[in-house]
Amino acid sequence: MVFKTSIISLVISFLIFVPVISYQQNTGSVEVTIRNENGDRVTPDLLSVKVYQDFSSVPFKEITSLIDNPLVVDSLPLGHRYKFEVYMNSLYGDVAFVDLQKSQDKVEIVIKNPGGIRLSVFYGDGETPLTNADVWIKSFDGKSWGYSGTDESGQTLRMWLYPTMKDTDYYYAEIALGPDLKYVQTPVKLLPNVAQELKVVTQWPTVVDKLITIEVYNTTNTKVAKSDGEFIAQLYDGKKNKLADSLVSDKGLAGFAKLKVGTYAIHIKSKSSDGQLTTLASKKITISGPENVFKIYLHNPELNSEYLNCNCVAFRLDDIQDYFLNGAQIDIINMFAQKQSSLTLGVVANVFGDDPNLVPLVKNMLTDKSLDLEIANHSWTHRIMTALTKDQQADDFAKSNKKIHDVLGVTPTTFIPPENLYNDDTIAILKQNNFTQISSHTSTSKSPPFQKSSLYYFPASTQTSILDRQEANWKVQSVGKVLDGINESLFNYGYAVVMMHPHEFSTYSDGIYQNKVNQTQVQQLGLLIDKVKSQGLKIVTIDKISSFDKPAPQKQPATDTPKEPLTCNCVAFRMDNIQDFYLNDVQNAAIGRFSEKNAQLTISVIGQFFGNDPKAVDLIKEKIQSKTTLRIANRGWEYVDHTAYDKEKQAASIKKTNDKIFQILQVKSVIFAPPLDSFNKETIEAANQNNVRYFSASIVRDPPPYADSLKHVPSTALLASLMDDDPFYAGTIPEKALTKIKSNISQNGYAVISLQSQDFAAKDGKLFKNEVDSSKLQLLDTILDDLKSSGISIVALDEIPSILENKSLVIPDTAKDNAGLWSKGQMSDSDFTKELKYLVEQKILQIPNSQISGEQKIPPWVKNIAGWWAEDKIGNADFVKGIQYLMEHGIIRI
Repeated sequence: MVFKTSIISLVISFLIFVPVISYQQNTGSVEVTIRNENGDRVTPDLLSVKVYQDFSSVPFKEITSLIDNPLVVDSLPLGHRYKFEVYMNSLYGDVAFVDLQKSQDKVEIVIKNPGGIRLSVFYGDGETPLTNADVWIKSFDGKSWGYSGTDESGQTLRMWLYPTMKDTDYYYAEIALGPDLKYVQTPVKLLPNVAQELKVVTQWPTVVDKLITIEVYNTTNTKVAKSDGEFIAQLYDGKKNKLADSLVSDKGLAGFAKLKVGTYAIHIKSKSSDGQLTTLASKKITISGPENVFKIYLHNPELNSEYLNCNCVAFRLDDIQDYFLNGAQIDIINMFAQKQSSLTLGVVANVFGDDPNLVPLVKNMLTDKSLDLEIANHSWTHRIMTALTKDQQADDFAKSNKKIHDVLGVTPTTFIPPENLYNDDTIAILKQNNFTQISSHTSTSKSPPFQKSSLYYFPASTQTSILDRQEANWKVQSVGKVLDGINESLFNYGYAVVMMHPHEFSTYSDGIYQNKVNQTQVQQLGLLIDKVKSQGLKIVTIDKISSFDKPAPQKQPATDTPKEPLTCNCVAFRMDNIQDFYLNDVQNAAIGRFSEKNAQLTISVIGQFFGNDPKAVDLIKEKIQSKTTLRIANRGWEYVDHTAYDKEKQAASIKKTNDKIFQILQVKSVIFAPPLDSFNKETIEAANQNNVRYFSASIVRDPPPYADSLKHVPSTALLASLMDDDPFYAGTIPEKALTKIKSNISQNGYAVISLQSQDFAAKDGKLFKNEVDSSKLQLLDTILDDLKSSGISIVALDEIPSILENKSLVIPDTAKDNAGLWSKGQMSDSDFTKELKYLVEQKILQIPNSQISGEQKIPPWVKNIAGWWAEDKIGNADFVKGIQYLMEHGIIRI
């Protein structure tokens, strides 16, 4: 009995155990490698694979989100024949077969190379180019694979896409002049390895021959009449250009004729007796031909548009991460802080949190209540969402938000998808994780109507630069082009988001981006911010776009009168990196030119490399002895980023350089200009320790306000950018330079121009020669002359703070009158000295601890200055300089 039971147990155990062994031994995997005709493995993000078993027409497996190439397809039962179909851009690529008899096998599939297509788009006459249109190339299933705008010839960029290899496969082109004005060209076929041209003739007429009638309503059913007042209808395009006016008749009608197809804004304005216009109502209309009557309501704005309009702009900086081009990241953040403007940062979480320069800056900005900085989730490792499964996306969001919260103490509610790509899984996970905004780009996803929602779609519609995928670098867009994009987005969607990356604000050389800031582009960003503000637009973070209708808190009582910003109407020049032997002829020529022009110049000396070159040193000594135009600043012992040092080493660098300057030139420098304009809190402490009084970095890295005891006089522009033939400005190069300097003075109260010897050196290929480029030196001459003729004072860098302090006081007209009398000999030196004493006592002239004496003879040229001041030929700053001279020579004793 026991024997039989054991046999039965053994049989049962065998029956249970055998199927497991059989299953494990009868499945296998296939490694699928997908290459193009050049032999290169294809990027997996755009691929999908269908696997068929034997002769079935239904896929055994379907892999829509490839992560790797090669792809391993596992759990395939052995003893079957498998067909692997590869799809690229949703289009059929090629096929391979495997008779799977062993546990592992391999197959390689070669798909065709891309084909290129460029569209030339025309109006219905087939001759007039359709300019400024958006063109998307989409596969038959509606997925977008290419985007370009059309230029003045109606042409797009050439887009390289996977070819159509099956008769049933095709692309189509969607051409849009606005959200509600689209034309579709289908089918579009592509051949491999061929650059094709495609002419597209839309059905739109060049000019709509119907009269466009505007009906203006006072109530929901009654048009305005003569008794309601005088009204005018104004027509604007998407760039805010006014195109036409039309008086509203006593029957409430206005009209416009011969308009192009497009989207326009109509503004109805009331006209007062003195001719002043006040906007009462606005409406956006789309003109395509069929509809020619549009109604606009003066007192029911909800009837004019079902969409919201925040009249606001959000700037979005993507790819925030440790160390990578962090100089550009830091300068961009500081620029927005300087301009008191909001900014959204897209953080790549896995590579963020350890950068000792970037992370503390972001933390400080988040705690500064005067600034509005938003942290957005830009994924864990910048992998494209559409290449991940839903579970992988969920894991990505969870890890990213946790890391960002751990580092910065905030949880993002805005998601910026890598490469602006996402799918329905992404949206579902965002909603589950309490995200309230997603910001992609209109080139990859269209902006839906701006309506109240639990998840807002706020794609960028413009950007500061465009990625050239063939050259693998970023092509910078002009300020005007970006502004056009902002205005068009406001017009079309009610808001605008501007996309930025650190790359375009970094220098590009030898085929890669260097971690060196392109200061010109940072300054252009500052100009863009100013222009956005000058249009009356609000700069907000992305998460604030939807809350635009909430009342903004008042920062100060309405009764407070804002203080007028101080300005000295002056400019200082700071010549950096003075050193022995290197370009010494050029260096001397530039210093000499400032002296010849009687223009103040501050030079910053690198301590270790100064003092042994007679040619360089002797000229500087000569200029110092003349006591007219030259100041000496400390540039540190070595030209290295001082933030890499601790405070003691930074202090030693400043001290050694100051000692060297005194040893060689017998001058005590009180100005420190940190190398690379880079500094930290320890730099400030080290400067204070060495009795430095004036600190001069760049205004991008050192924006006001200043909390320490040093007087900060940062550079506001580079001479190299002033001497460029900048396409963003009109006029000659000197005229453009003067405009930029005036803009600096307007923004900051003064201008400080940073220059160096290389700005005036001739070049041999890429190398500078110790030979003056006379054209550049002549350009400097013209700039200096233009400044003086424009009434802008050229002062020493360390004079600017005291000039601003004196400018803050109102000098009475009687003082100028007395200065005029004295200059003409109609007032004695003694009486004029009493006048000066009175000004000092009344603190109108701030000259601390002054004692006035009229015992010494006052030089004639001081009288000339007084006369010019009385006649407003010079400003208060230059007159104060004359008084300072009297102090230095004992006429006014301190």
